[in-house]
Amino acid sequence: MSSTAVRESLAALGVIASMVFVGLQIRQSNIQARAAAFQEIGIATAEAHRDFQGRKLELDLDASWTPERMSAWTRDDWELHSRMWIEVMRLYETLQLQVEQGLLPAGGLDRLGYGGTPEMVWTAAGFVCLWPFNLRDFVGEVTRAAIEAAEPAEHFDCGHIDLEGIYRLEVDPQPPS
Repeated sequence: MSSTAVRESLAALGVIASMVFVGLQIRQSNIQARAAAFQEIGIATAEAHRDFQGRKLELDLDASWTPERMSAWTRDDWELHSRMWIEVMRLYETLQLQVEQGLLPAGGLDRLGYGGTPEMVWTAAGFVCLWPFNLRDFVGEVTRAAIEAAEPAEHFDCGHIDLEGIYRLEVDPQPPS
C-alpha cells in the first residue's frame, strides 16, 4: 500500500472517529437536556404546591366541594383563583411543548402527574366558570384544543355568577368638582 493510500485511510478513520465522538456528545447533551426538563418541571410544580395555602386553598376547596359558595367570592378572590389556574395551565403547556420538542418522552406528562389535566380541569367549578371568561385566552392553541376536546357534556352551571360584573370597573357617575 502506498503512503498516499495509508494517509487517506488514516484521514478517513479520523473523520469516522470524530463523527462517532460528536454523535456521543449529542446523545449525552440530549440526556442532560431531558434530565434538566424533568427537574425544572418538578421544581415549578413544587413551588406551585408550596404557594398553595391560605386563601388560595380555601377558594380551591370552595370551587371543588361547595361551588355554590363561589357566588359570594369577591373580585380579588376570582383574580387569585384565576391566577392559580393560569399557573396550572402554564405548567401543563410547558410540558406539552417539551414533549413536542423531544425534551421529554411521550409519557412525560403522565410521569410528572399532568397526563389527565385536560379531563381533570373540567371537574373544578372555578375552572369551568373562568375558562370561557378569561382562561382560554392565556393558553396556546394546542393546550386550548386539548382542554376543549376533553370537556364533559355536563358540568357546573356558572350562569348565576356574573364575572363580567365582578370584573367591570366601577365608574363614578359624578364628574369631579
